[in-house]
Amino acid sequence: MQAVRLHPAPASSRAYSPSNPAPSSALHLDKDLPIPKLSKPGELLVRVRATTVVRDMLTWPETYAHDYPILGNDLSGVIIETFSQQSSFKPGDEIFGMTDGDRPCTWAEYCIVMEDEVALKPKGLAWDAAAAMPLSAMTAYEALYDHAGISVPVLGDISKPGGRRSLTSEHKQRLLITGAAGAVGIYLVQLASISDVYTVAATSSNARNKEFLQTLGADETVEYNALLSGNKKSFDVIIDTVGGSTLSGCWENIKEGGSIISVDSASYDFVADHQKRSLSKEGINALFFIVKGGRRVLGFLAQLAEMDMLRPFVLQTYPLSEVRQAYDHANGRLLGRVDVGFPI
Repeated sequence: MQAVRLHPAPASSRAYSPSNPAPSSALHLDKDLPIPKLSKPGELLVRVRATTVVRDMLTWPETYAHDYPILGNDLSGVIIETFSQQSSFKPGDEIFGMTDGDRPCTWAEYCIVMEDEVALKPKGLAWDAAAAMPLSAMTAYEALYDHAGISVPVLGDISKPGGRRSLTSEHKQRLLITGAAGAVGIYLVQLASISDVYTVAATSSNARNKEFLQTLGADETVEYNALLSGNKKSFDVIIDTVGGSTLSGCWENIKEGGSIISVDSASYDFVADHQKRSLSKEGINALFFIVKGGRRVLGFLAQLAEMDMLRPFVLQTYPLSEVRQAYDHANGRLLGRVDVGFPI
């Protein structure tokens, strides 16, 4: 099979690591690699149809856990083989999902996933659109429902994002999303909208993003310069995807007893850091988390996608042979990710 592997640094150079990240030129399309073999219960062999590139993947510690790693966690594809006949899946099933963060393997024609890491692909979604969902949409789900405590909507009771809501605006929880037009933000806006939350989407440019964010279900949009100025607003929940000065400014916009949640990977220690800088407040639930994911959440998201209540967006697709260009593209855009498409 073919797979993209990260090759080590030249012998004369310093070894690659999170503090000395590999350049995209270290990504190589290697051919004639063996197809992985199933070895334990719960494993599935999948023919990968699409996967994704995530910004800063070459800075992640797990990228350097072993030599010649195959990167990638998101995928959509077709099950080729199951370890057991008692599996919940069968050969030929079309699936989508995300492998565990410590076990990247999807930048390849074939990979092994665990049953609880995937779900049936939403009907009607293209391979690349389905692969674009898992990491970002599950991160949004966990931020909104598991950590912010917003109630998961009952599928039969919800309307499309931007549609009719059951509560008047003064009775709704107020949510601020930073980086609302980004990879995680677009799912946060859509999920918040169908959850009957008053949603304010923060963006770098209203001129560029306001109309788009409103079609996703945002009640209001605000530019960062207004958010960080003296015109403070009060929110029950703030979910940050940006970090930096934007995240620092969130403390001035959160209600007492509210929640500030960040998914920006560079902000993993923001609570301790902000306490040292006397930015934080007492009585605020503040945390950074890394997505866990799983089949249950994927199934919920798949149902929403089939109901046309959750839409993925693919910026651009690349063949596997152009993974270097794809990685460079992802790291040069605020969107933060693009899809690498495999030929069928």
